[in-house]
Amino acid sequence: MITDMKIGILYIGIGRYACFWSGFYKSCEQFLVTEAEKHYYVFTDKEADIESNEQVQVFHQDDMGWPCNSLFRFKIFNRIKEQLQDNDYLFFFNANAEIVAQVTASDLLPVDEDYSALCMAEAPDHLGHESRMASVNCVAPGETDYYFSGALNGGKCRPYLQLIEECNRLVDLDLEHGIMPIWHDESVLNRFLVGKSVKRMTRVMGKPANWSEPRHAKIILRRKEDVLGRSWLRNYKGREHTNTWFRKLIRRIGLIK
Repeated sequence: MITDMKIGILYIGIGRYACFWSGFYKSCEQFLVTEAEKHYYVFTDKEADIESNEQVQVFHQDDMGWPCNSLFRFKIFNRIKEQLQDNDYLFFFNANAEIVAQVTASDLLPVDEDYSALCMAEAPDHLGHESRMASVNCVAPGETDYYFSGALNGGKCRPYLQLIEECNRLVDLDLEHGIMPIWHDESVLNRFLVGKSVKRMTRVMGKPANWSEPRHAKIILRRKEDVLGRSWLRNYKGREHTNTWFRKLIRRIGLIK
């Protein structure tokens, strides 16, 4: 058993997504590597709804809309990289994650590997890696046998800080060339993890709540429609990537004037 360790947990709860925080936090304290010292780094525009304490640091983050809140998560984390260095491990959890059974250190933490990530499938020919050769996040056929979800990933502190920095750079490079990664931050994560040493976590560590299998999941991903409202979510994610909208997006981060 690994003891005397610090785990930093990165969490984005912007806009309506802040309503997931309370359930996530309580479930982590009850079930997640209970022998570890855990610190939470929460980014939100709803500071009044998320109480800070010795374990929980709250950082203001403007609501940039979708997909910016997701695409720019590495940029958001990179803002506090100096503060994150005090941890032994760093993990990002989707806002709608909830731990429902005991998660041990051996379930979550890499030992010989540098990273841990939720593996959605092996030999993922049809799972949506970025395939456009013009994108720096392109993953060519045969480059990897795995596809990772963006919902849960982490690693040892120093390698994960390198992941944050490099993924932030890869996002900016694509945007500079007018390219939106096909699945946003998830496409960038998958590009970075090609050839890396990764502990592959199964769906036991991240089962959508409406799936029947695996039966004994330890972490579920709550249905956003049930909590946020189907019509709101459809409207939130319903904008098309028009040229005008895309120019507004990259202007927002200062890549064009």
